[in-house]
This record gives sequence, C-alpha cells and structure tokens, in this order.
Amino acid sequence: MNDEQSLDFLKDKANTLEKEVRDNDRHIERWVRALANGEDPGRVIEGLQDYQNRQLSLMFELGKTEAKIEDLENRIREHADHEREQALAQDFAEGQPIAQEDYLDWIRPALEAPAPGEERPQDERHPHYEGEDRMLQEMHREDREPEDYLDWWKR
Repeated sequence: MNDEQSLDFLKDKANTLEKEVRDNDRHIERWVRALANGEDPGRVIEGLQDYQNRQLSLMFELGKTEAKIEDLENRIREHADHEREQALAQDFAEGQPIAQEDYLDWIRPALEAPAPGEERPQDERHPHYEGEDRMLQEMHREDREPEDYLDWWKR
C-alpha cells in the first residue's frame, strides 16, 4: 500500500469515526431527555456513563487518526517537493557547460612542492621561488647575510 492509498484509508476511517461520534451524541441527548422526562435516574446515569466512555474512546481514536493523516500528508508533500527539487537541480545541471579545467589548479603547485627539507635542483624549482632567489643574490652581492636583513631596524 503506497502513501496515497494509506491516506485514503485513513480519511475513510476518520469519516467513519466522525459519524460514530455524531451518532453517539444523539444517544447521549436521548438519555438526557429521558432523565428530564422522569425516568429512573440510576438507569439513565448508567446509560450516560456508557455513552460518555464510548464518546471519549471515539474522540481519542479520531484524534490519533487525524494526527496520522496530517503526518502522512506532510510526508507526501515533502516527497513531492523533494522530487520537484531534484528535477529542477537535474535540469539546471544539464544546462551547465562541462568544465574543461580543474578549478583547483591554483593549489596544485603547493601540493606538488617538495617537503621543506628536500631541495630540488635549480632548473626544477617552481617559479614562485624566483623572488627568493633574487633576494639572496642581492644580499650576497652586498656581502650581507640573511640574518642582517632581519636586524636592519636595530642599526
């Protein structure tokens, strides 16, 4: 049984319970009129208690059934929304061009760079080390050590 069939079954059950509640109300009214007409109060109260207990049971069952109906309707609505969202996402994805490049190309040099302890030969070094190399050449041209550049403000 799928959700739609379950929902129809629960709605039929709720309608039946509502009808029984209305019938029970009529029986209670009949017992109240019997009490007003002067019938035996003990017998009338006994009859009223029976119908009141039945009424409480019916109302409880009706409340549970209506809660199940509401839950099932929400589940059906969410399922339909989910299917609609998937269809829209698929339509959107089909309309998008397929990427010919990797959008993470900018990080690849850092990932492929050797560990800090291992050095590559000069011809294999990555271009972003060129600035460092130029700075070292300039320092050696001026006969300075890299540590001297760190203490330039102390002079």
